[in-house]
Amino acid sequence: MDISSITKQLETSASSLFEKISASSVTDRGNLEKIGKVAVITWATYLVSSKLYDAFLGPLSSIPGPLGLKFFEMRYYPGIESPPGSSWEKIKAWRDQYGDTVRLGPNRVGISDKRMLRQILLKDDLPKGPMYTRLQRRSPPTLFNTRDKPFHKQRRRIISPAFSVKYLNSLEGYMRETTQSFIDRIDRDINETKNENGYGQVDIWILLQYLALDIIGETAFGKTFHMLEGNDHVVPRTISISMEKSSYLVTHPILGPLSMLLPFSGVLKANNDLKAFMTKIIVERLKGGEKARRNDILQILIDTQHANDTEDRLTAESIAQETVLFLVAGSETTSNTTGFAFIELMKNPEAFAKLREEIDTVEFEQGQKLFHNEQLKHLPYLNAVIDETLRLDAISVGGAERMPDRDIVLDGKLFVPKGTILHCNMYHAHVDPAYWSEPEKWIPERWIEDSDYPQKADHDAFFPFSAGSRNCIGKTFAQQEMRLSIANLVKLFDIEAIPEQVALGEERRAFITLQINSNSYKVLMKRRTTNA
Repeated sequence: MDISSITKQLETSASSLFEKISASSVTDRGNLEKIGKVAVITWATYLVSSKLYDAFLGPLSSIPGPLGLKFFEMRYYPGIESPPGSSWEKIKAWRDQYGDTVRLGPNRVGISDKRMLRQILLKDDLPKGPMYTRLQRRSPPTLFNTRDKPFHKQRRRIISPAFSVKYLNSLEGYMRETTQSFIDRIDRDINETKNENGYGQVDIWILLQYLALDIIGETAFGKTFHMLEGNDHVVPRTISISMEKSSYLVTHPILGPLSMLLPFSGVLKANNDLKAFMTKIIVERLKGGEKARRNDILQILIDTQHANDTEDRLTAESIAQETVLFLVAGSETTSNTTGFAFIELMKNPEAFAKLREEIDTVEFEQGQKLFHNEQLKHLPYLNAVIDETLRLDAISVGGAERMPDRDIVLDGKLFVPKGTILHCNMYHAHVDPAYWSEPEKWIPERWIEDSDYPQKADHDAFFPFSAGSRNCIGKTFAQQEMRLSIANLVKLFDIEAIPEQVALGEERRAFITLQINSNSYKVLMKRRTTNA
């Protein structure tokens, strides 16, 4: 008799015993206690046998992985978050050991096969998993965390005009103004720390964070935080707290939400302060009428209140939530990617020289101080530097959850029952030697068709902004910002690495997004005396 048959018998016995308990006279205490003990033992045996069945004979039993994860969730695995922010490294080690499909829990499978990923994200467009429900906490669902497909489709249709190419072109002036403040701040930091060779020490990692925050503030709702001028603001503080706490929230279904309520966590106060800040901005814009109108993302959202279809009208709370989402998703992801690009350029001075040579071929017009995106968007090596950084230093190293709403077969070979959590790790596909030559090396040339590098990039194994209907709506915005910041820095400054900082740049952690442990990366910079 197999475990499946035993399990069914035990389940039937347990049900029968509980029916007897319900039918027993309350006066028959002795018999009731005996039946109760037998019922508990029977039920416990049933649970154990069902766990054994799922582990060794169930539909996921053939998928390799750590033995313990056949029985309990990944968050309970010994040392999974030691030190904090390191679980992504352990998951990658399991992927390297077991292959591109790994069992990561009783009902969870890690996927990094490019064909399976494309089927999950594009062809089948599977719904998001339960971690996104936990991210909603007490707030309304947003474009990012909703699991409801019709809701997402409608919300994306409403918001998409704010991220059209035409509209983003109209926002570029704000980007350049903020980038000029960024350049001015670098000049000040150089002057304050200048050595005998004219180089000053600049924390490029932190300043790129400030730049991204000020750009989002300016373009999203017309309220720069003046971070580049040294200001302290509630929004950046809240983002810092939320990113780390959200990582704990999505991996701990019970303790995560409870931790958000603890006074010493700072989450409630930070969120309340942020809500008050956003509400004030929206109310000012609404009360100001036509005089307060501004060409930014917030205005697009506010204008939905005049939509013909009442279902398309966003409430003030929904507007605040979506704007905060743009702020969080559009600041740290973009700034960290740009920061990683400079970390890689400092490790590869020959690549920096190639990039500068290409950028110097673009001439400034009379009186022009900074590049326009139109001058940069087709530069092969600049885009290769960005794409290679997005590949190797992928921001979303933790992966994304999807959950089939029906039984499916992935790539014609892996049966996945309805309700299984699919842990889609695109980063693992980015560094899979089956798809990439020298996958752990940063080589921009792999993205250039006429380069001497033999094996070109595998675009089917590249998911920098996810894929399918749930891909990143701010992709074009992020690319535009990264091009402007990288190209202008390379054009205007000589930049040299600091050896001990290069070593610090290799120490990584991930709380939702990948970052460096030190949250700081200093370089030596000075203004170029001649521009080719």
